[in-house]
Amino acid sequence: MMLELLAICFLFVVCHNDHVKFSVQALATPARSRKKSQQKRKTGGGGFAKKIVVDQKQQASHPIINDEADDMSKLAVSSLFSVCSHLQDPKLYQPRWADACKQSTTTEEGSISLATATRDVHRGQVLTLFPIHALGIRTERQVINSNMGSNKNENQQRSDDTEFVAYNHDEDEKLFKQDDRIELNIPLDEGQRAWSVIGKKKHNQLFSMVLPAKEVVPGWLGGRILKSADVEISNCITLPLPGAAPLCAIVATRDIKEGDEVIQGVQPQPNVLEELKGIVAKDYTRQISMLRLQIEMACEAASTSVSETKDNSSPEPLGPFHQINQQFPGLKRIHQDPDIYAIENFLTENECDGIIAKAAPHLQPCLVQNERNGKEEQDPVRTSMNANLPQVEVPTIMKKITDMACCNVKQLEILQVLRYKEGQEFKPHTDGFSGPFTACGFKQSTRLATIFCYLNDVVQGGSTYFPELELDIQPRKGTAVIHFPADVSLREDTRTLHQGTPAIDDKWMLTTWVWKTERIDDMFAERKLPSLSRDII
Repeated sequence: MMLELLAICFLFVVCHNDHVKFSVQALATPARSRKKSQQKRKTGGGGFAKKIVVDQKQQASHPIINDEADDMSKLAVSSLFSVCSHLQDPKLYQPRWADACKQSTTTEEGSISLATATRDVHRGQVLTLFPIHALGIRTERQVINSNMGSNKNENQQRSDDTEFVAYNHDEDEKLFKQDDRIELNIPLDEGQRAWSVIGKKKHNQLFSMVLPAKEVVPGWLGGRILKSADVEISNCITLPLPGAAPLCAIVATRDIKEGDEVIQGVQPQPNVLEELKGIVAKDYTRQISMLRLQIEMACEAASTSVSETKDNSSPEPLGPFHQINQQFPGLKRIHQDPDIYAIENFLTENECDGIIAKAAPHLQPCLVQNERNGKEEQDPVRTSMNANLPQVEVPTIMKKITDMACCNVKQLEILQVLRYKEGQEFKPHTDGFSGPFTACGFKQSTRLATIFCYLNDVVQGGSTYFPELELDIQPRKGTAVIHFPADVSLREDTRTLHQGTPAIDDKWMLTTWVWKTERIDDMFAERKLPSLSRDII
């Protein structure tokens, strides 16, 4: 099974003079101002790399604060770099879905390599990812320069670039000062959070840098692949991951066989570029969604930090929330702000009946620990019966849940099967927690999404009611409901207060929750759950 996002530690940032320091790992982020080099820079360009040599004579001798790159943009760049840096740590994340080529030989310069495909790759599939060893924003501006030596004595305009760059000071300070770098201009999708805090500024250009002297990390070979303008030879391009920029991928522009040399080409026509983006977005929905969540968190933290600095008394609006697969068959939004979704026939009749048959012999009262005497007692809020359902006994259903919720199985709380008999209920409650919380096998995390499925039709009683929204959902066999008890910044959304009204007819449900991080407490390990039956659904 593919190793998904493990324990990516999101690091909040604070601004301190000319540098941004992270709470765990210090990253120096000097701002530097320099004139454009005589060699014309490419801007935009659909995300293509080019080798640059910095002319040290054209750099300012002291870092100059970029006044035109506002605090939010700076913090966003710093936060984004922190996330990207951790994603490139193989101990935390291994993008096996993007590890389809390897470095075979290296050129005399040592920066570009001959790469070959390690498996057959079809057009639109990802070969590898583009590493990010530094991340910055460049603000182009017009500077009025009085030409005192001119006979005309007129003010002349000249272009000037101001850059703000974040990089790992402890590890890469010496490498960053070297002339040999590879730079990549990164366009942002208008729909993603990064665009609203960086890209929509009129003169801002987001860019990343690769330091060729750094050790190659598997799955991050971009920037080191030979390039050719000959379309007959080239077989791939660099493409921003849809909705997850600044992360970029090397994507095949035609079928490549195992052992073939990988050669990067020039920018294709816009229609071809959009077609390839569409293929990548469709074929890698789950992988990109997980990465997009990390990117959104970074930008949200920057926005929150700046807003709190400006006005600590003004509460920030909630969001963004966990992203689910909007293309999942049958998904319908039944309430907006807060968003609540429903999927009819998410579970088949046989799946519903099979789950009930599995759980029925193992039902127990929903228990909670009495804080006064330490004894386990019937939950006064939820008076139903329940049984824990091991994931290995319902692999088909697990596939549906993870595909729809854009998560991995370790982010899911233990599956629960619930039965409400006449008079039993779940009193008004929310599923989220305000701030980091440790429970159910998760540490310093929170529930980002609630998923429950009705296992039988209920004619009378037992509806799911959201009083703040005046939304009443009557149970229907096979229907799934999804809502979001907290945003990705771990802030509870109290608008999702809901209840299971007293049952009249029997009501059966399957429920779970998506957490921000993975379940790591061994006490709650799936292997320790008792089997309900040998039947596999």
